[in-house]
Amino acid sequence: NGHLPWAVMEDSDVSTLKLDLHGMSIAVAHSAICVSLQKETAKSSDGSGWDKDVVILTGTGRRSGERFRPVLTMEVQKMLQGQFVPPLRASSLPGNKGMLRIPREDIVNWFDHQRQQKRDRLLAVAEAMRDITSGDRLERALMQSSNRLERALRQKYDNLDEEAEH
Repeated sequence: NGHLPWAVMEDSDVSTLKLDLHGMSIAVAHSAICVSLQKETAKSSDGSGWDKDVVILTGTGRRSGERFRPVLTMEVQKMLQGQFVPPLRASSLPGNKGMLRIPREDIVNWFDHQRQQKRDRLLAVAEAMRDITSGDRLERALMQSSNRLERALRQKYDNLDEEAEH
């Protein structure tokens, strides 16, 4: 049912990953999608190993405030387009407005982007650590501080000399 911690449904169809969002609020559904995709793609060591479309069951809106209007479907589509980088395309399945399909290629592209972002962050941290441990950063900071102090003292003595002349 839709109340599993990350909404992943067991299914005999191995070509898809199914997420059941029935009965979830928009905020919970958003978290369920994010957590589910991260957990499931993390099982694959690289994005190229991902070989599934993702099917999201949002329901037809029978229990929504606006009966039989699938509010969650539209909100999930907006979220996948606006909050995932690169955006994930989700199209309704023919004959079922309460199901969305995200193509495998989009998941692979998203996974690759996530991996690249993580790599970039790790490289930035490594660079900062190298600067700190090599002493270069500390030396530059001390030199800048020393130069500022020297300029301030010169300006103070110049001002004192001007006052003495008057």
